[in-house]
Amino acid sequence: MKEPLKDQIAFVTGAAAGIGFAISECFIEAGGTVILTDVDDAAGHDAAKGLNQSAPGRAHYLHCDVAVTDDVNRAVASVLEEHGRIDVLVNNAAVPISGRMDTMPEEDWNRVINTNLTSAYRTIHAVLPQMLERGKGSIINISSTQAHRSWADWTAYAAAKGGLKAMTTQLAGQFGAQGIRVNAISPGAIDTPLNQQRVEEEGQAVVAKWEKMHALERMGRPEEVARAALFLAVDGFVSGHDLVVDGGLCTLPRYFD
Repeated sequence: MKEPLKDQIAFVTGAAAGIGFAISECFIEAGGTVILTDVDDAAGHDAAKGLNQSAPGRAHYLHCDVAVTDDVNRAVASVLEEHGRIDVLVNNAAVPISGRMDTMPEEDWNRVINTNLTSAYRTIHAVLPQMLERGKGSIINISSTQAHRSWADWTAYAAAKGGLKAMTTQLAGQFGAQGIRVNAISPGAIDTPLNQQRVEEEGQAVVAKWEKMHALERMGRPEEVARAALFLAVDGFVSGHDLVVDGGLCTLPRYFD
């Protein structure tokens, strides 16, 4: 099928760069119309403008802070008013805040849980009713390999991503009979702007550690996660699944702090 998402409307959070942008680009190439949402308005507008050069009118940017309920409700209502529906929801937005469990400030913990987990409650709460009304919809939650194994000093992030994984299972079972498919993706270390920022702060040696943790001995690329998202977005018989896109990271015992 040349354009498996033709005439589909997708809502992607954290879409101005990295995995969210790659998913948006992949969906548009597959024929879909994508609403890119983010808090970085300059990057978001530039991203939509760039995508519209090859697919005019099929990329739209909306400001949306997923940590704020009113922002989410306003963005979803705007899309429903203009397009009438949301066929695919991708919960990708997240903040990467580390911290030891015994020293992490509660403020940081709350920010991670609010932005990385409660945000998915907000978007699904806003989008699900119209999916149920139409008897069709695909929800994709971007979890993490940190939901699968122990990483030093990333407990809050792991708790949020593990919560997304559990939410995926629960919702898929509850709403499958109503035509709603819910899946998750757990990426390994992906070469995104956020990880590049960590490299700049911590030095190039961190890349060698990340690469060695993967069986493929390299970092993943955003477009590789995007292709997994496209597979889950297209109508099919997959629901309640966590698709691990990690270059074999979870198959190996080695971990480097």
